[in-house]
Amino acid sequence: MKILLLSLFLFVAQVHAGEFRYHHMETTGLCAVVYAENGQATTVIFTKDSDAAALAILKALLAKLIYGTKGVENHEGARWEQRIMLIGDFTSKTKRTESRPNTASPEDYRDFRVTGVKIYFPLSRFEIAAGGNPILGPVIIETHFGFDSLFPHGITLKGKPIDLSKHATKRSDSK
Repeated sequence: MKILLLSLFLFVAQVHAGEFRYHHMETTGLCAVVYAENGQATTVIFTKDSDAAALAILKALLAKLIYGTKGVENHEGARWEQRIMLIGDFTSKTKRTESRPNTASPEDYRDFRVTGVKIYFPLSRFEIAAGGNPILGPVIIETHFGFDSLFPHGITLKGKPIDLSKHATKRSDSK
């Protein structure tokens, strides 16, 4: 009976979780945005009970300047994409940040529990070429076909390696 109840609970919990495209914005306010399948953007704050491995992967991607994109981008004729999908659910209604002196303007957000992350490969990454600048370039676009080229030594969480194969999807496998 306990196994049946546990299975039912896990099934119901998974029904409410969805997949949302992720984008990290460089702003003075909240930076995490998720996009629903219909393209609706929602600024989010990750909850403390979010999956630690998924958040560690996001943090490692941000350190490599991989912020996720809403879709395919076009930079001076070069098409590229950073498809990062968060699996999770909203755990609150819309809230608003407080207004304080010398801070970003108040903005709406929702709490979001991350239960997983999927990275779609190939994935493009920009690097500013030696002597270049972020606006005029020149830039180098790297294309990565898996985690092994992005993180040759892997990603660890509390000293233990994360199984990155669970979080990688080849574009040919996607919808």
